[in-house]
Amino acid sequence: MILPSNRLLIIAGLWFVGSIAVAIYPQLMSVWLIIGLILLLITMVDAARLSRQPIPEIVRTVGGSLPQTVWCEVKLSVTTQTLSAQRLQLKDSPPEKCEYDDRLIDINALPDQVTQVTYRIKPLMRGDLSFGKIHLRMISRWKLWLRQEQTGNGQKISIYPNFAPITQMALQTTITQPGMGFHKCRKRGQGMEFEQLREYRSGDTLRQIDWKATTRMRKMISREYQDERNQRIMIMVDCGRRMGASNGELTHFDHALDAVLLLSYVGLRYGDSVGLITFGGPERYLPPVRSINSINRVLHEVYDIQPTLSSSDFELAAQQLIARERKRSLVVVFTNLRDEDEQSLLASVRLLSKHHLVLVASLREAELDEAGSIPITNEQDAALRAAAAGYQAKRQAVLTRLRNAGTLCLDVQPQQLAVESVNRYLAIKAAGKL
Repeated sequence: MILPSNRLLIIAGLWFVGSIAVAIYPQLMSVWLIIGLILLLITMVDAARLSRQPIPEIVRTVGGSLPQTVWCEVKLSVTTQTLSAQRLQLKDSPPEKCEYDDRLIDINALPDQVTQVTYRIKPLMRGDLSFGKIHLRMISRWKLWLRQEQTGNGQKISIYPNFAPITQMALQTTITQPGMGFHKCRKRGQGMEFEQLREYRSGDTLRQIDWKATTRMRKMISREYQDERNQRIMIMVDCGRRMGASNGELTHFDHALDAVLLLSYVGLRYGDSVGLITFGGPERYLPPVRSINSINRVLHEVYDIQPTLSSSDFELAAQQLIARERKRSLVVVFTNLRDEDEQSLLASVRLLSKHHLVLVASLREAELDEAGSIPITNEQDAALRAAAAGYQAKRQAVLTRLRNAGTLCLDVQPQQLAVESVNRYLAIKAAGKL
């Protein structure tokens, strides 16, 4: 499609304004017509040149998989087949649910050269997304016409949870780094699995003393233990409607997936087997595996899951897990707890506790904490604070009943879920509860 440019519209407007002068001075008619014919000839020549120009070849270069909520670079490579420089304007069609610069990209493409331009996008949604075609505007040599075309091909990309910072944190498995939030992972002498003998040190317990070795060596010898390996972690992920609640750029479900990946990574590094099952939405099941390389398997399995509008049936999910996994495991349930879930959740944890150690990790809305602490300046503030306090009281009552039933519980804001889940897992291993 060829359209007139602003320059051509201004020139045409000025020519028509000249008709006012012709009406006043008729003797200028011939000059006005000659100018019009010249302008018509110029515009026709410019349009003919533009229509014959071949469409440039544009290649989009972008990673096949991109991290969520991270600015990523997209490169456009333009190759022209003209003998002279060509003015172009480009606008790509990034996937929906992405932030990007919406402006036109102006370039001056030189002949026999590849001109490269870049822009950035920030994917906000996980899953498989697609680029559309590239919108191209070719500008004629005298800048009187614009030719609009669509070129290039659509391109599919996969958006994964942003696992890079999680991996960086998980690598700190020996000592706590400032600001990381992890407790010390390895606690020598406090685990359950024998590692080696060494000389007695101040602070060793009587349980650690090896009396046979002490008699033989004629000095105090202690056993040193490490956290047990070859244990099992089964992760249950709620995909129900409450997990779609927003927390900034991410949903509660996005935060839960971050926690799943971090817990899986740390568990696999500790030599434990990690499995996964989802409920309340798309059903995915991964049997427990122990290889550290299987973290990619977990990542590929969950990256495209989205929370649904369905209600989550905790009891049914527990039955499905027990039918598949009878060996004792640490079962971690990631959910967004509500007081109306009490009966179903209590029934499920009682069922799971017959075979497994259960940890319910619940996300708590930051807005509720803020509403419960706002200063009261009017009746609306008082009502909001009272409602938040009542809701929190019901929530705490459910957590108390879960704890009384022997269930371990976490109740944290979404951004704290990943680190706190790992800390609780490490504490369970250090205490030998599993």
